Amino acid sequence: MTASRRFWMLLIVVATATLLAILGPFAGTARSNGVPTLVDLTYIDLSNSGPQDATGVAELIFAEGIVRIEATGLPMLSGELYQGWLVNSEAGDAISAGRFNASADETISFQGVLPPIADFGFDLFILTHEPEPDDAPQPTERRSIGGYFTLIGAPGADGSSPESALNQPGELPATGDFTLTSDLIRIAVLGTLMATSLLVAMRLSRRTA
Repeated sequence: MTASRRFWMLLIVVATATLLAILGPFAGTARSNGVPTLVDLTYIDLSNSGPQDATGVAELIFAEGIVRIEATGLPMLSGELYQGWLVNSEAGDAISAGRFNASADETISFQGVLPPIADFGFDLFILTHEPEPDDAPQPTERRSIGGYFTLIGAPGADGSSPESALNQPGELPATGDFTLTSDLIRIAVLGTLMATSLLVAMRLSRRTA
């Protein structure tokens, strides 16, 4: 192999490694704004129903539209269901996060779907007791455990922008699949690079023939 051919082959290897290093991180990035918001659920000032020692956690992933609820100390209901609510405590607006019941061992393990939310002005997640069946769009007054979390999009005490697991104010949740797009770009770039490498190798072999 001549010095010129070795140079070109080394250049191809270096270029391939460089592109892989640049494009590699994008392949594993899926909805980077999907970090969950965790809300501790306890018997709060608004609670007026159910055991006062019940506890739980609500995991809210707004970018993915997912809610997960784990709780203990809540009895299984008869003729009723628990319902989770996202609440704007200032405006009184409430959005349902799903209906479910506790198991016989007084635990709840639920995963549901959050509806699209354009206004992130919610600061409270709470469970209520709801009749079954129930067509009412608003929560009842029988409130079980709940928890407050930082108002999304509200400025801090010093006027600074809040740190939040959600998108920054003015942005809507990302609903596209960035992983698929980045993988297609990566495949296209690598395919082009391979084709270029083959072309260069063929030309070099002809010159040395």
